[in-house]
Amino acid sequence: MLESSRALMLALALSTLYSLGVGLLGPIYPIFVINRFSATIVDVGLLYALFCGVAAIFKMVAGKLADTYGKERVFSAGVLMGALCSLGYIYVPNITSLYLIEFLFGISYALQRPSILALMVDLGQQKKSGTILGMFESIYDVTEAVAALLSTVIITRVGFETLFFICSGCQATTGIFVLKYKR
Repeated sequence: MLESSRALMLALALSTLYSLGVGLLGPIYPIFVINRFSATIVDVGLLYALFCGVAAIFKMVAGKLADTYGKERVFSAGVLMGALCSLGYIYVPNITSLYLIEFLFGISYALQRPSILALMVDLGQQKKSGTILGMFESIYDVTEAVAALLSTVIITRVGFETLFFICSGCQATTGIFVLKYKR
């Protein structure tokens, strides 16, 4: 019973931290790109397509890496890489460099997603893996929705840079948390 409580707490913590990093960026990213670089809507679409395409291409490789080197390590590498990419938004000098960050963010996400899902399945007993995944996904969506609202408050009060630091911190904390849990 204690082990299943611990698994549920880990699922809750991971889902919350993980989705904060994503949810804080979601609604403001296009505004940031257009305002900072005088980019077009086409640029925003291309940047998102690049991120999604790279993630899709690398997810299968990332899943294999997770099986070979461990889900915790691969997930942590992905979120730590994502934390660096979030910080990169603060210092990115031009739109071309932003395309490079999105490429790296796509790889980061590819490392994260198969690993986190495999971790959630491992946390649940075989009969309860659906429950664990359902809980993880529900918490993820609720946290992402709250974070989307919170992000607008943060950028209107203190700006984009602070938001990117917070995103980076959430991502890095998630990776560290997973590594500590493994020990």
